[in-house]
Amino acid sequence: FGSRVRTPPAFALAAMAVSFDGMSKEDMMQKVIEMQQGLAKLSKQVDTVKGENTQLQEENSVLKDYLKNLMAKVSSMSKLGTAPPSRVKVQHDPDGAVSVKVSDHIGELTAPAMDD
Repeated sequence: FGSRVRTPPAFALAAMAVSFDGMSKEDMMQKVIEMQQGLAKLSKQVDTVKGENTQLQEENSVLKDYLKNLMAKVSSMSKLGTAPPSRVKVQHDPDGAVSVKVSDHIGELTAPAMDD
């Protein structure tokens, strides 16, 4: 899912806290700017991960609905699993499958076409 920069855990960040004792005003200002930039970077990473999480939740919802509908179709089929599929039936309708594009991450799912 792309390259993520690993950030140290919160306790490690706290251990890196800077003491401003004995620093000149310029050094303190520079340190504050560095810390603000670090905070902005972390905030951006949090937003990125939130976006990825939202996308994955949406994809999971689509998959859940897809599987639910597929299972409903399968459960309504008579004599399912009592005999192997006939080669004649399989070859008779080679275009009998329907592809559904879920997302760039998942790709396409194919299910047999069935009349309702």
